[in-house]
Formats: sequence, C-alpha cells, structure tokens
Amino acid sequence: MSEENKKELEILWTPQAVAKYLGLNPVTIYRWIAEKRMLDPTKIVRFSNRVRIPRSEVERIAGLTRAKLKGEESIDK
Repeated sequence: MSEENKKELEILWTPQAVAKYLGLNPVTIYRWIAEKRMLDPTKIVRFSNRVRIPRSEVERIAGLTRAKLKGEESIDK
C-alpha cells in the first residue's frame, strides 16, 4: 500500500467504544444512529449487520458534548 493511501484510512470505532469514550450507554449511540441525530449519517459505515463510526465523527461529537457542558457550567456560575 502506498504512503498516500495509508493517510486516507481512518480508524473506525464500534458503537460500544464510542459509548465508553463519551461516557454514555451503547443504546444511546444506536438510538442516535437510528434517529440520525448527533452523528452524521453520511459518515456511518455499515457492512452486513455491523456499524462503525469514523474517529473524526467521534471527536466532533466529543467536542459538541464538551461545549455543551461548558455552556451549562457557565450558566450555573
């Protein structure tokens, strides 16, 4: 595989790994996927009966979650 192709590959996460990383229940991640909420449905990778989520999408969601928490903290103070 050429160096160029290696740069284009992205790590894919399972819904369980995403849930653990975000501190959520895996059912929540599956619900977001089914309802096309939070996660960009065009970036979800599906094969057979499996679902994978690109790391960039996980990081985007983590950023939104952190921003929401910071916003809520600043309201409380």
